[in-house]
Parts: sequence; structure tokens; C-alpha cells
Amino acid sequence: MKPFDVVIVGAGPAGSTAATALARRGRDVVLLDRAEFPRDKVCGDGIPPGTVGILNDLGMAESLRAAEFHAVDSLRLVSARGRDWRLRFRPKRTGADFFIAPRLRFDELLRSHALASGASFQVAQARAPVIENGCVVGVRADVGGVEREIRARIVIGADGATSAIARGLLPEKPPEAHRAVAIRAYLDDFDSLPRTIEFHFGARFAPGYAWVFPIGERLANVGVIVRTDRFKRRGVPIEALLREFIEGADLRVRGARFESLRDVATWQLPLAARVRVPRAFDGALLAGDAARLVDALTGEGIHNAVVSGKLAGEAADRALASGDVSRAALSADYENRLEAEVARLVRRSYRCQKYITAYPSVLEAMFVLAGAFRGRITRWLDRVSTDFEVVE
Repeated sequence: MKPFDVVIVGAGPAGSTAATALARRGRDVVLLDRAEFPRDKVCGDGIPPGTVGILNDLGMAESLRAAEFHAVDSLRLVSARGRDWRLRFRPKRTGADFFIAPRLRFDELLRSHALASGASFQVAQARAPVIENGCVVGVRADVGGVEREIRARIVIGADGATSAIARGLLPEKPPEAHRAVAIRAYLDDFDSLPRTIEFHFGARFAPGYAWVFPIGERLANVGVIVRTDRFKRRGVPIEALLREFIEGADLRVRGARFESLRDVATWQLPLAARVRVPRAFDGALLAGDAARLVDALTGEGIHNAVVSGKLAGEAADRALASGDVSRAALSADYENRLEAEVARLVRRSYRCQKYITAYPSVLEAMFVLAGAFRGRITRWLDRVSTDFEVVE
């Protein structure tokens, strides 16, 4: 059987974006995923304006509008001592709103667009990369209970935090200080502040936070994220932290009840850290969570997944055109562009998480300063952001 140009493992945001970028360039690309679609994915469901802008550029503007995902235009931060800091924003690009989109629908939209662009899809459980003479030449996968080798000139591993491709190429597991554990649920019938995303900070979550992302007038995605080493040290179940948040004064007075939660689920996140991790190999690239690109400060991974998927697809296309799929060529293209657009920023976020949000007293002082210098801070945010402008 003739090898594909590219095999992409994982049909989430990173994989589907890479597949779209390649298929639109005429490449023979197959997406593999262990699940039938549509399928749910545990997540906070926030899709920021920069992500939407990239997807619009890949031809998804009409389908995103038609999906009518819930748009938000305000941010609320709440400190451990109840200090409240808010701002309103609007996207700098028309049609690039900040959406809250359940992954059950969002991921299927991206996958369907990749298929409409010319990619193919196969349900398969990837087991490991196939390596010959030091170069990745395909994927060993379980397809309908039969183990098969699916060959390709390039493999893109976009199969998430527990990536089989990353395990085969990066055998060392990241330390607990570079991982996080999170819990998500949907909360019905309470005052969700329908246009506002909320982040709540507290000593029990540090370094981490609790969130409320509205999906409608009386429905929200709620959850808690904590760095794994701190979480284990405290010895408190993640479900107990979620209960503590839901039953706290801020949400309780708005009608939140722990008994109203549904679809509760936990997951792990590989945080981008200060150490530069290899993401290009002979014949292979890693993207999204498999490339350890989750922002350590915010826990946000979808934007970095889409950016890395787009860059991986473009790098793979250029490597195929040149006939050079070596690590040196792929690294010079993909890793350098990824470093410029994503990696450097997420390493800064890691330092901020390590030295500020890890210490509640320091974070509280930041809230005090934010209140005292609100005007200067909002003007600075408006100036440095490429995706949104602040509305006073």
C-alpha cells in the first residue's frame, strides 16, 4: 500500500487544523482517532478570538457563524479575599468573537471541515510510532481489533496529553510541577453572568484557579485546575475542591448547588514549562497537548493547539515539497516558528504561575495594585493584545 503523505494521530483541534492546512494544499492526509465522532472532550470550552481568527483564515468563518456558539465580551477576576476586577473587551477582527463552545460540537466542526477540505478519517488506536533507521515512517495502530502499520512520509502526533506518539519519541514523563489536574462539570439553573468569563483564585487552588464559563443564560461550564505537585501535597480530592468552590459564597448567592452539577469529569494537562521540549524529529512533529503546549498560567490549550496544528501542517507541506523530512529541516521550520508564536509566551506564563499565582499573598497584592492602577493596566492590555481591545 502506498504511504500517505501525512498521518495525523488525533482529530482534536491540533490534528484537525493540521489536516485542513495540508488537505487545502493538496496533500494526501489521513486523520486517526481512537473515538467515533462526535465525542465529548473534557475542557473549559473557551475558544479565544485569536483561535477563531485562524479558523476563519482556514475557511471556517461561515460554519462557525452557523454554529451560533455562545459569545462572551467580559472578564471577571476574583481574588481569595473577594476583590473583584472586571473589564470588557471586543475582538480586533470582525467575526472573531470569544466563544464558549462545548467540545462535543466544536471538535466535530473542525474534523468535518478537515474532511470537507480533502482529508480522510479512520477510527484507530495509535500504539506507537514506527521507526526505521532513526526516522519515523508511520504509526502502529489497532484498527478494529487488528494491529496494522499505517505508513506515511511524515507523522504528526496530536493525540493529547497521553500521546502514544510523544511517548515513543519523548520517553521521559514531565515532572509533576510541569503537569496539572483539573475537573470540569456543567452547572444548570444559576446566574451565570451570561456574557462574562470568570476566574476565581484561592489558597486551596494555588497555583491554579476555579472558573465559570457561561454557555447560556442559566448554564455554565465550571471547574478547578491545580498544579499536580501542589495537589498531591495537599491530599484533598479534586472533587472536594470543586464542591468547595460551588458552595462558596460567590456562587451560592447566585443559585449554584453542587447537586445541580452534571457531566463531571477529570483530566490531566501537560504544562508548557521553562525548558524547551523537542517537538520535531526525523519524519515527525508533535502538536497541541502532545507537544506540551498548555499555558501554565491559564490552563488554556485550544489556542496553542490550533496554532501548532496550523504551523505543523505548513511545515510538513514544505518538507514534502523539498523532499527533506529530517529533524534538522523540520526543526528549522516548525520549531522556530512555534517558538516565536507560542512557546516563548507559554514559558513566561510558567514563570508567572511559579512566582505569582503560587503564592496567594503575592497574588492578592497584585489585585490591590490592579485596582489602584486600573486605567494604566487596561491601556497596556489594549496596546499589547493582538486579538482584542479593551472597552472601558
